[in-house]
Amino acid sequence: MYEPSAILSAIDDHTWPIMIGFTLAMVLQNIAMVTAVLMTRREGWISIPLPCTFLWFAHDLGVVVRYDTWFHTYDHWFLKLFWIGLVTAFLLELVFLAQALKVGRQEYLPDGTQVQWAALLLSGAAMFVLAWEYQKTIWDDPLYQALAATTLYVIPLAVVPLVLRRRSAVAQSPVIYGCFAAMIPLWWGVTAGAYGDAFRTWQYLGSGAVAVVALTGVSVWIARLRAREASVA
Repeated sequence: MYEPSAILSAIDDHTWPIMIGFTLAMVLQNIAMVTAVLMTRREGWISIPLPCTFLWFAHDLGVVVRYDTWFHTYDHWFLKLFWIGLVTAFLLELVFLAQALKVGRQEYLPDGTQVQWAALLLSGAAMFVLAWEYQKTIWDDPLYQALAATTLYVIPLAVVPLVLRRRSAVAQSPVIYGCFAAMIPLWWGVTAGAYGDAFRTWQYLGSGAVAVVALTGVSVWIARLRAREASVA
């Protein structure tokens, strides 16, 4: 998809716009993820849908375990900071999994044992990791700068079925999806603006447009559901 040297040169040439955009995106991501942790703790239901947690875990684990690649093979300041940022996200995803282990059985495996639920949950995570690593051998994204878009794009595809199945916005917050929606212009703006033609295809730009509309819609929908449920309670 791109030459790593071209991306690293673009980062060096546009350091401040890229750092500002990505820093703001990381702040929004952490707000969203911490909010999800707090919602699960407060309301006792899984907040972030399991497919998203599994996908994010697989993606971020791939970055974290490739420490040597970022710090020695490339030895570039941006990739070192990127690794640190993904470590933070990875730790929060471990919290997601721990919370899912604690509260998820009542929803997904009510007639099973806790051991069976733990085996099912961890097997799901492991299968996502294997699938992601296999796909990584096909996708030409050596610096993980393109695949992050997929981790945002899929959120509405998992959240909407979860809420419809529950018939409730329990453990959901418009803050979560509003923050993810606000990340889209930042991430797509930086990558499309600075990284070159590989990030300016109609598919890439179109996926960003669809994702921001969908996530904004989900945020508004959750806000209305929460308000309606609060008025009935």
